[in-house]
Amino acid sequence: MRVIGLTGGVGAGKSLVLSILENEYGAEVIKADEVARELMEPGKEGYELIVTALGDSILKPDGSIDRKLLSQCIFRDERIRNAVDRIIHPLVWKFIKGKISSSQAKLIVVEFAIMGEKADVGYDEMWYVYASEEVRIRRLFENRGYEEEHSKRIMASQAAESEYLARCDRVIKNDGSMEEIRDQLAQILKNRGQKES
Repeated sequence: MRVIGLTGGVGAGKSLVLSILENEYGAEVIKADEVARELMEPGKEGYELIVTALGDSILKPDGSIDRKLLSQCIFRDERIRNAVDRIIHPLVWKFIKGKISSSQAKLIVVEFAIMGEKADVGYDEMWYVYASEEVRIRRLFENRGYEEEHSKRIMASQAAESEYLARCDRVIKNDGSMEEIRDQLAQILKNRGQKES
């Protein structure tokens, strides 16, 4: 079993890399954001802790967490972001570790956007998906309708490129075509196979 951590800033194109790894290499993909969302559903441990910390003003009338409101609070107030991170991140990594230990897959890819010491779940390698700021801003506008200012605010709240580079073993350049991404992945996975033999 190989466990790869895949990270990169918003709009870098992690989803494309994941879909190729999943569909063409049979990787089991685990997305930290999706795990976090699941843990914040009513009745789950994360939900109880978030509501206790932030109060029920972040709830929708149906009792679920208003994700849009929570997201706005996180981007506006660093104290709220830190509080949410302190609650959710340990739960996410604990869940992911459990999922990896019970998996039968030969290749597991764990995708996450936030760099941090506690993100280590025993990766064999860390990959950083890179795209230039201009490309990322364009993608976020085309795919999510984000205005440039909003995209830049999100980018500013994430790790600096130097931090990603310092912690990652490989860089996947994603400024070009899908074929270029496929070629990079084929090369990396082929080389890894040679190293192991």
